[in-house]
Amino acid sequence: MADEANEKTEEATQQRREEFRKRGQVAQSKEVATLLLLTAVALTFWGMSDILLGHIIEVFTAVFGDYIISAGLTGVYHAMAGFLLQKTLFIIAPVLIVTLVVGLSSTLFQVGFVYNEEALQFKPDRINPFSGFKRLFSLRSLMEGAKATIKVGIITFIVFMIVRSEIQNIGVIVEYSIGQILIYFGGMALKLIGAVCLFMGVLAVIDFTYQRWEMEKEMRMSKQEVKEENKNREGDPLIKSRIRRVQREMANKRMMADVPKADVIITNPTHIAVALKYEAGSPAPRLIAKGADMVAQKIKKVAKEHGIPTVENKPLARAIFKTLNIGDWIPRELFKAVAEVLAYVYRLKKRRKA
Repeated sequence: MADEANEKTEEATQQRREEFRKRGQVAQSKEVATLLLLTAVALTFWGMSDILLGHIIEVFTAVFGDYIISAGLTGVYHAMAGFLLQKTLFIIAPVLIVTLVVGLSSTLFQVGFVYNEEALQFKPDRINPFSGFKRLFSLRSLMEGAKATIKVGIITFIVFMIVRSEIQNIGVIVEYSIGQILIYFGGMALKLIGAVCLFMGVLAVIDFTYQRWEMEKEMRMSKQEVKEENKNREGDPLIKSRIRRVQREMANKRMMADVPKADVIITNPTHIAVALKYEAGSPAPRLIAKGADMVAQKIKKVAKEHGIPTVENKPLARAIFKTLNIGDWIPRELFKAVAEVLAYVYRLKKRRKA
């Protein structure tokens, strides 16, 4: 029985999920980030192809044209270096910006914003070389290494197949101009990236699904853990029961203190007792106390001690006890029956005074 109670068979609660999230333990896939990055870079190259091609042609023209020759003859290379640096920045800046933005947003895309307090704390085992070697050669690390090797192998095969299909065009390329060569290799690069993105898309779906499944498995709870969490969140049932009992006792004391103010006690006659009071100017009589069994006996006892009239009316007592709460006004459908009882009580009081 103890093993069954500790077996993790229950779905993770919301509190458990929040605890994992605070520790930075969330389901995310590196393959999704890689896919988004490759797709963004491909779209950047495709969208800015004309601009980037213009800069690359200028660089090729300068390097293999008269610019480099004049720089070599004069010995003044700083102008050439500045020109190449400027063009290089123009070419790689869009890719660097896209890489930075996508790298930051890929995590937000998968798990949203996560503030990991534990990651900011200093822990000696993070700089312990033995712990590092242990993590390096753990089963999880070996699995990740095997997965990366297979992934690289498949990507290499895809690249090989595409390049092999383009070998027949090598003889024609030598007749191309610089611009045509760059356009050809740019199209080939986009074809390569597109094929790799297609493969990475399938891999990302599989990996992300697996990461979600593994995280759900890790977050699963035993029945005992669920019980303890409910107890911590809602409070100990024994303490809650005691609080409710004390609250009932206090409410009964306040109610019994109002019984002497009643005009009449209507009984069942033995199991139910309700106390009614009517004040001038009120819309109707009001229920100020009610009880069953022992409480009913106590209400009748207090009423007798204070000379409050008691009237036996089984249907009326049951209707008031079941339908009204303490402090409620008598409803319209019970007006007539209650009025008859109050009229009888008032006549009885007049006779006693006479």
